[in-house]
Amino acid sequence: MKVRIDAEKGFDRVCHDILRALLGPVEFVAPGFLSQADLDISITATSGRKLFAGATAVKGGSRDMECIKEDVLIAGEAHNQLKRMVKQAVYRSVLKVCGLKPLPYGILTGIRPTKIVHRLLDMGWDKETIREHLLKSYDMDEVKAEGLLKVALNNRKYILGPEEAEQTVSLYVGIPFCPTRCAYCSFPAYPVSKYAGMIAPFVVALKKEIAGIAGFLRAEGWQVQTIYLGGGTPTALEEKILSELLESLDKAIPFTTVREITLEAGRPDTLTREKLAVSRKLGVTRLSINPQSMNPRTLNNIGRLHTPEDIESAFKMARQAGFNNINMDIIIGLPGETAPDVENTLLKIEPLAPENLTVHTLAVKRASQIRENRERYELPEETEITKMLAITEEYTEKWGMHPYYLYRQKYMVGPTENRGYAVEGYDCIYNIQVIEERQTIIGLGAGAGSKFVNPADWTLTNLYNPKDPEAYINRVDELLEKKISRLEQVKNKYQAREGK
Repeated sequence: MKVRIDAEKGFDRVCHDILRALLGPVEFVAPGFLSQADLDISITATSGRKLFAGATAVKGGSRDMECIKEDVLIAGEAHNQLKRMVKQAVYRSVLKVCGLKPLPYGILTGIRPTKIVHRLLDMGWDKETIREHLLKSYDMDEVKAEGLLKVALNNRKYILGPEEAEQTVSLYVGIPFCPTRCAYCSFPAYPVSKYAGMIAPFVVALKKEIAGIAGFLRAEGWQVQTIYLGGGTPTALEEKILSELLESLDKAIPFTTVREITLEAGRPDTLTREKLAVSRKLGVTRLSINPQSMNPRTLNNIGRLHTPEDIESAFKMARQAGFNNINMDIIIGLPGETAPDVENTLLKIEPLAPENLTVHTLAVKRASQIRENRERYELPEETEITKMLAITEEYTEKWGMHPYYLYRQKYMVGPTENRGYAVEGYDCIYNIQVIEERQTIIGLGAGAGSKFVNPADWTLTNLYNPKDPEAYINRVDELLEKKISRLEQVKNKYQAREGK
């Protein structure tokens, strides 16, 4: 659909994401008499003693105007409030002229919606006031608003204050190698068979980056709260190489001082008794074994070279190795699946009794095989996705799990979210910190991203390592230097704020 927006003060861009969420693919055409559009939107926004936002939408012979007036809710935040009001006015007017049904998340299009709840909790707002704010100011439906509140209140005990955020960091270690690339995957994932000769030099470079960052953190007195080894599939590494990497990491940052250490073992075909034994012996506290589905037809369709029985066998081996905190990932909306398929997956997971279940909704990302060969894959409709999610909520509640983190993604197959569920006492702290963005996360390895948080206002800056292993190897000295420089800047901001 072609959309033309006539707006004051650059408010047109404020509405792009919500219009895409409502309308699907959108082409924005410039204002003017010569440009042709299927939908015309006019926006007015003024600030003063009261804030005012108005939007008029015209489509064919249908026209609607929406106006919103509000007092300033938060001192110093009038402009952001006005942008939210503009988005809300546009959303309401487009719903009416296009005859669309409301979105469950209303005008919220960001991937970390629980951050809004935490910010309001920081300001002393009570639960009911926040709930009403989500309903009235963001046009969320009651189920989603209640869900956001529940997740935020469940993980609130892990949310850092400014002083704690100045003293702790978490580490992400990216291993970009996998047995094969899954059809839905857009992460750095280089097949081991093709890139075997690059693994050894990659690990050498990674050890160098780990040692450099660990030395800086030690000198500055920063504590590492959590470590997450992801990828790719870290357990795709041979036992000897994986053992050497973990030993090197433990030497640089003693695991006994780290609260949580997660190892992604997403592909059961990469696990052996030896790898599990050495990981547990060296101090890994949490393991992730990810079936995605327990339906053989689906596994074959998405390019995973294992069976449901392989998952069950790997899980039992992990228990025998002493792991008492295991996560399992499943994906809702995989090609060809229906709600009964999801229930079958949960029925097969149930006797394994994992401490965590992470429920992803399929996101058809640009770099994935599903996106590149869309005509080959039959994806479930939105109504079926809703049924699937309802089934996962039913089962996790039956298993005594609570939702502890939540995030959204672009290109999801429905207006939904990803949720992490946990048995009491087994919340993944790293997942919470990376989503709520109250802690500096240092990314090491290929494709790893770093987030440097300023606790004074919770703003952050990002820095990314290259995805390609060869580029990472060649640039590791430069990347290490940049990270240390950025960490020094963060430390200087802390000291300036404290008057040191």
